[in-house]
Amino acid sequence: MIHNHHLSLKTLILVATASFLLAGCSSPNRHLRAWVRKIETQQPSPLAPIPKLPPYNPYKFRDANLRSPFVPAIAATPGNAIPNPNRPRQYLERFPLDSLSMVGTMQMHGRWYALVKDPNGLIHRVTYGNYLGQNDGKIVSISPAEIGLREIVPNGTGGWVVEKAYLPLSLASGGH
Repeated sequence: MIHNHHLSLKTLILVATASFLLAGCSSPNRHLRAWVRKIETQQPSPLAPIPKLPPYNPYKFRDANLRSPFVPAIAATPGNAIPNPNRPRQYLERFPLDSLSMVGTMQMHGRWYALVKDPNGLIHRVTYGNYLGQNDGKIVSISPAEIGLREIVPNGTGGWVVEKAYLPLSLASGGH
């Protein structure tokens, strides 16, 4: 009797496993396939007609007395300032001016100095005549609020011009 009960339990497990396997073989995408068949049988809606474009009218440049748009508006001039390529470069000239921060000022022996932090976090003492930034920025003034510079920058036409630049005291440094 135990043997028959054991055999019927095996049969029951085998039938249950087979039914689960057969249920797993049914198409899980049955609804998707029905929707695709429905869409494939529908007639496509007609496309809108291509809009009519106005005829192309080329522009003829007849204004001989006006400046040609293909010639630069400003004649290239060499400018009056030229950077000195033979001048020895100072350490703070390797950094763009906007990557430097003024963190304070000090006075020693009657001479004013500014304290400048480089991007590496090092503090440098600079004074009149020192250079900062990558545009030949020469220090021409030092105040508790800023460093004034005279830079020589390209003018866009192959020459150079002198411009004023300022490195303000960085408020993030806690300076006053």
